[in-house]
Amino acid sequence: MHTRLMNIWYQVRSSLWLPPALLTLLAGLLATVTLIADNASPGAVRGGLGPFGTMSAEGARAVLTTVAGSVIAIGGVAFSITIVALTLASSQFGPRLLKTFMKDTKNQIVLGIFIATFVYSLLIMAAVRDLNGQLFVPILSVACSVILALVSLGAFIYFIHNISTSIHADNVVAAISNDLHRAVDRMVTKAATRSSQEPRKDPVASMVRNEDEPATIRSLATGYLQAIDYPSLVTTARDHNVSFTLLHRPGDFVLERKQLVEMRPRQELTEDLCRGVNRAFILGAQRTEEQDIEFAIHQMVELALRALSPGINDPFTAISCIDWLGAAISRLAEQGLPSPYHYDEDEQLRVVADAPKMSGVFDAAFSQIRQHACANVAVTVRLLETFTAIASCTDNQDVRSAIRRHADMVHGAIQPHLVGDADRNDVEERYKATSEALGGG
Repeated sequence: MHTRLMNIWYQVRSSLWLPPALLTLLAGLLATVTLIADNASPGAVRGGLGPFGTMSAEGARAVLTTVAGSVIAIGGVAFSITIVALTLASSQFGPRLLKTFMKDTKNQIVLGIFIATFVYSLLIMAAVRDLNGQLFVPILSVACSVILALVSLGAFIYFIHNISTSIHADNVVAAISNDLHRAVDRMVTKAATRSSQEPRKDPVASMVRNEDEPATIRSLATGYLQAIDYPSLVTTARDHNVSFTLLHRPGDFVLERKQLVEMRPRQELTEDLCRGVNRAFILGAQRTEEQDIEFAIHQMVELALRALSPGINDPFTAISCIDWLGAAISRLAEQGLPSPYHYDEDEQLRVVADAPKMSGVFDAAFSQIRQHACANVAVTVRLLETFTAIASCTDNQDVRSAIRRHADMVHGAIQPHLVGDADRNDVEERYKATSEALGGG
């Protein structure tokens, strides 16, 4: 349940509507409070003294109409600017990076301020009355409306600044790196809670190894696997006294009726069992970085590839992406990936996940960059320097083997494009440093 709630929160967090909706509710609450205060004020009934001196009902309506009309017009301009910025970001940085801009809380709050001020002014306008001798001019509420209008003006100025700086390449790289490092933090936290990378000796583990023909549970839907509720799977496996071997991991595209889970020991597949297993697999129309470390890496890689494309030709942005990729993978290499084994409270192995491996993480991070930068000496040099830095962070032989393989491929790919001794010496010097960091001399 916690995994599903976190997935829902991720979807909500990536939308534009949550802060405006909350601020609109607060505007309604503020209108209620200020109107109650005005009802208790004799000056409001008389339309008398307040921040604006004596004010008639017509004057109050004029002020509120001006505030509401101006703010909603500014809000429309802000929405238009947002759409233009998203269009530019999509064309330059890739459509998959749009969520990075949509998750910008500052822009969401600014848009919410505009809508909240408009709603507040409308509510106060409806409370102003001058009919059949009944006069009510909420002086305090009108004053709050003017204050909110001034706040909206300041927010609009800040919005222009923020939206213009958010599409700067360095800021885009920083925003994507924050998502990547949060994904790494989640994986490192999971790894820290599991001290063993090998299954313990128990009867269910023996069933996992020895059962020849497991039962297969198939998917009931189609989509990208966004997250897996492992505690729910463990509970289902314990209740049926079985163990599950997962055939997919977050990020995979799952087809309806295709194999999803292998179950041991083999037993009859009931509808409740199949639906219980399928509920633990959260499918959607797109990938997310909630449990998919490779998707978070791919976002950074996509930005680097676009920077290396002939139409843009921006190696500095690509180098910045490599630096952030190296920082994230260094932490993964140092802390290790989470264990694929999940146990119940009785120390019985219940779920064997299809967990990512460091070799796959390295491939996701550096293979495409190497292929597109095979003729770029500066990017090649930075790749080798990054490999050296990662090698100094870990003694894990699987990680060091992946570094060796990628360093050899990068070194080999650049050789036909080295036309000067200076470039050749730079590459050879970095390649030698990587080999020495790996203990290869």
